[in-house]
Amino acid sequence: MSYVSTILLLIFTTGVYKQLTLTQKTANNCEMTFMFEYPHFVEISVPMNRGKYNLYAYTEGQTMEKIKSMKFYGTPVVFIPGHSGSYRQVRSIASVNIRKMYHIQSNIKFDFFTVDLNEEYSAVFGGVLLQQTAFVSQCIDTIIKTYEYDYKPTSIILIGHSMGGIIAKGLFIDPLFDTNLVELIITLATPHRPLFLADHYMDSYYDQVEKIWGNGLDKPRSSFLSNISLLSIGGGHRDLMVWPCLTYTPHADINALSLAIPGVWTSTDHQCILWCKSLVKSIVRVLFDSAESESDDSIYEWRKKVSSYHFDKRSNGKWFHSNLHPITVKLKEPNVIEWNETYKHQRSISLEKGTAMPIVIHLPLFEKSVNYEMTAEAVNIEYHDWVFSCKPDHHSKKHCLFGTNWSSNSTISVSKHMKRRHITLKMPDIYKLGHSNLVFKIKNTKKPTALNIDLYEASDRTNQILWRFWYGVFDRHLLWKVNVFETIQYKTILRGWSDSICMHCVYNVHMVPIKCSKKHHHAVSKFIVPWTQGVLHGITSDSYVEPLRISLENIPLSNTTKNPYLQFILDPTCNYRIELELSIMDTIGTIGLKYGLTFPSYIGIIILFVLSNQFSQLANSTEDDCSIYHNSLPSIIKVFKILAVTICFLTAIQNQWPNINKPIGGIDWLGHPLKTMVFSSLLYCITNSFMYFATVALWMMMLFWGKAINELLVRFIMKTLQKNATLSDWILYGFGKLPIAVSMIAILISYHTCGTVGLVISAFFYYFLLCTMVQDCIDQLIYYPVMFFKDYFMKGEKPSLNLSLTSIHLHFSLFLLWLLICGCHLPCSIEWTRNYHQSKYLDPDPSWISSLILNTCAGILWQMDIPKRNLKFYALLSNLCMVASIILFLFCQTALFRIAPILTLVFLIITLHQCFSSWIGLQDLIDNQVNSANDKMPQKKVE
Repeated sequence: MSYVSTILLLIFTTGVYKQLTLTQKTANNCEMTFMFEYPHFVEISVPMNRGKYNLYAYTEGQTMEKIKSMKFYGTPVVFIPGHSGSYRQVRSIASVNIRKMYHIQSNIKFDFFTVDLNEEYSAVFGGVLLQQTAFVSQCIDTIIKTYEYDYKPTSIILIGHSMGGIIAKGLFIDPLFDTNLVELIITLATPHRPLFLADHYMDSYYDQVEKIWGNGLDKPRSSFLSNISLLSIGGGHRDLMVWPCLTYTPHADINALSLAIPGVWTSTDHQCILWCKSLVKSIVRVLFDSAESESDDSIYEWRKKVSSYHFDKRSNGKWFHSNLHPITVKLKEPNVIEWNETYKHQRSISLEKGTAMPIVIHLPLFEKSVNYEMTAEAVNIEYHDWVFSCKPDHHSKKHCLFGTNWSSNSTISVSKHMKRRHITLKMPDIYKLGHSNLVFKIKNTKKPTALNIDLYEASDRTNQILWRFWYGVFDRHLLWKVNVFETIQYKTILRGWSDSICMHCVYNVHMVPIKCSKKHHHAVSKFIVPWTQGVLHGITSDSYVEPLRISLENIPLSNTTKNPYLQFILDPTCNYRIELELSIMDTIGTIGLKYGLTFPSYIGIIILFVLSNQFSQLANSTEDDCSIYHNSLPSIIKVFKILAVTICFLTAIQNQWPNINKPIGGIDWLGHPLKTMVFSSLLYCITNSFMYFATVALWMMMLFWGKAINELLVRFIMKTLQKNATLSDWILYGFGKLPIAVSMIAILISYHTCGTVGLVISAFFYYFLLCTMVQDCIDQLIYYPVMFFKDYFMKGEKPSLNLSLTSIHLHFSLFLLWLLICGCHLPCSIEWTRNYHQSKYLDPDPSWISSLILNTCAGILWQMDIPKRNLKFYALLSNLCMVASIILFLFCQTALFRIAPILTLVFLIITLHQCFSSWIGLQDLIDNQVNSANDKMPQKKVE
């Protein structure tokens, strides 16, 4: 099992490394936005400012003088930066907006404001979230008051990047905030559920946000938020900081990934999402189209239509208006050179030089089954309206004068050359209108144009597969083998993927052309999930091949009964072989990055297992004896037994209290017995292997530094003894009292700065003490590997290491416990370091209590010779460590802030047990000695 764990660790490390380097190895298809004029940020004074935050108005070019004089006339747009984000990141969206305003000469104007949140690390330290929210609320009040009365805005638009989107949603936590001021919120790469819960402040903040915004299922939106449009945009698989599953939120009006947005079709990383030109343009178009409505719809419904058009189903043009696709269109027009009637099920028209006159294709639907569907592909057809249905006139019995327009159902598709639009219509929808004809129109153009039509029975072009995660593991799994020409549409329904054990597995869908009648060909694959917006695309052409990458990592479970499916729009001149392949390294990397958030809890579980075994050895021995860390690890059988029992408890707890372990990052399998067993065992083995090598490395460092530190101390003391005996006595006395002094200094530093700083200082001193303890037996430890090699491989005997290292072994395990607690509180020290120039102490400080308790305990333990022999309750202490490890498994895999308090409590109990040793265990020691002596006395034979 150790070998298997090591192999798993290497595989996971390789997969995670591949994912981390993905953005560097793959080309970024986003074009950078450029500044036409130099940007300026005009500071605006905010009342009751805390000093570290600021508010600025963005300006450039002709608007500079007006903004400097505090004259605003447009709709205010407030940009809220996220984790470590700068207020200057508003430049791309604001500059493109200003350029667009000048270009189209629109009466609609926007004023851009940006908030400086001191680039705080809000994603890892939740203590700043309420402060930032309060300041943004003050900024909005200040912005509204800055406008003159005649131009005072009635609404405001919020754009939040990363954690800035959570701040935008969190404004409504305050009951005094005027909710009527905000009508539109756009979040960019925002984690709508936490990446990880580093402290209870973040947990509480997300709880408050979810309380008013709901979760889309059993908790609906609060009524006062019903008219606020929320648009969430994620970056896709290139964003390794905020994964797609975090950007999805069920209470958003639109959930979209940049690689699925029409006209963008590329994944963006966490910062690129702010300056990707095609995406920024789409956002700006939403702002302008939302502000100008000629429809009778409510403002909320109009914004929903606009955002759906630009971010989900864009049928043609770059701008959306209410009369974009009129419902009824006149079909009989003059100067139509061809009214081509056909009864063929498949029809392809290719006009390489365009057409001088409009062309109309007439497709009768006589005697067609209700199970038929029609898919059409329009290539380079610029006209908005191009597909209709109608009923022939009574007199002509062939041609239609008017028709119903279906062009709004079409969507533009990704393409490497020439613009393409696809549409799929079900014949029952046509028959319900009493229509029996389909009509396609090609406008006159000089550009190459093509139209492909495919009429088919749906059951012939649709297959279903019952999903199995091992599809494509050893060989590509065949989905379709298309051996006929002129067909363009095929569909594969993926049943049961949502219930699959590996919902986060990554697959590649390949469309391999087998035979083509023409040199140039182009095919598109689409991945569609009914309960989310957006379609993922893959391309296969004569000059470019991009497999479709699919994963349910970005799609939480839904109550819908529909299944996700794959749609293939093929080139009618080619035959294809469509195959599914599991991307093993991408899957491992994705799982490693997402599930790696549970590693701290598993590290704590392993350390507690070791402590439990060490205390159990002390309870069962009359000698001062407990094994080294590596020999105190429990057997894999024992671990799996504990996991099996614990998973039963976890399943019951999750079913009874589903919110006790909230899903964070990609960890949403807690409570599912099979998934929990598989992934828990996997994570335990990987963590165990990692800890094995890490502790070996730590021991090697201790051996090296122990000898070096010992030599330095000996030389220093010897030189001092030769000069002044009194001074030497004071130095020796000082070394004896140094642990208490370090403990007290660490407590003082924790109080005046940050608790984690005190923990780190004590950790360094703890390591120094371990190094000095190891130096007493360093020679035998160093030469033991040589002896082992000689005796084991030459004589076949395993040499023994007869060293009394119980104190070092116990201290080593406690030191690992200390390091893990420091790691859990590390975000506090990061935020404290970041804001040190603003304040010398961290407020609030979740690590202060842990630092006070641990440093107090350390000051006691460092002065004692532990472990004490033959004390009572070693068995109970062993059981306590085992119970604590189970608690970590049950409640701390998704709530990392619970780990430190539990481990701190364990450390405190161990200290109390050793500290009050003089009050317990003396009688047990006498009894053990008597029993041992009686066992050794020879028994007289009684006749």
